[in-house]
Amino acid sequence: MNKLIVTNYLKSNLINMVYLILSNFFYALNNLLWKRALSKFNLWFIIASRSLITSIIGFIVIVSAYLDTINTIDFPVFLTIFIASVFGSLGLICMIYALKNGSLSQLALFNLMIVFLVGSFLFFFEGLDFKNYRVASLLIIGGFVLYIYQIKKKNRQLISMQQLLLFSLMSVFFACSILMHWYSLKKDIPVIFSVTTQELVVFLSSITIVIISPSLSLVKLRDELKKISTTVILMASIIFAAIWTGFSGLQFTDPLISSLISLLTPILTILFGVIFYKDKWNYLTIFSFLLISLGIYLINLEIP
Repeated sequence: MNKLIVTNYLKSNLINMVYLILSNFFYALNNLLWKRALSKFNLWFIIASRSLITSIIGFIVIVSAYLDTINTIDFPVFLTIFIASVFGSLGLICMIYALKNGSLSQLALFNLMIVFLVGSFLFFFEGLDFKNYRVASLLIIGGFVLYIYQIKKKNRQLISMQQLLLFSLMSVFFACSILMHWYSLKKDIPVIFSVTTQELVVFLSSITIVIISPSLSLVKLRDELKKISTTVILMASIIFAAIWTGFSGLQFTDPLISSLISLLTPILTILFGVIFYKDKWNYLTIFSFLLISLGIYLINLEIP
């Protein structure tokens, strides 16, 4: 009997790990598609169109399979999910603005900082005792400072203060979103509800900006829609798969473990940047990346 319980537990953990790995692959692919789309199409129209499609998919799934369950969600839980979705939307907006002139490698390194922020929150506020936290923090912060210093010294135009601020805000907002969604999912809220809420918040925010934008007339919107329809459908499918698999894995997994597996996203993003955009890495950049990764690994050693 005990052997069966252990076997089922391991299978469950393996499935959750697979969900999170798939999620990070989809997120990395999504980063690549964003970078390509930003150079060709209107920023806000792409966001609005993509989030509309994913919201519609989410509503269909909810109405088809979870309508009775949704009625049991009380207001405090809904408010938590909504605030988490707002943080996620703000993180996405900051990411896209920073990525427009930034590189995939820069995005990848700032994605690593999300792990550090989540781990720091659990250390200070959830009472998780990471014995190596202080050493890990010094390595992560040192690697991050070294990275910023060497790219500023090499080329002051490589990353501006505005990009640095946007990437930093992206990390903070995404970390807040991960933690708040994790708290709500622990209350057995269907994953699809969190996914759809977040995408709906993104859609409402972006469509408002599209509507009030003086540079986008109805004629331009129709022309833009024809150009981006295929790209938007592909992006919507990929990001929906990324969020769905990510939340499915997060629902039964510690948020720090989720963040650690999310190391795959920056690694794959870096590879995509090197392959498709010829991003260049010097020895100091590689060293700073290794310092940050080592710090995160030390935190990983403390997971019970």
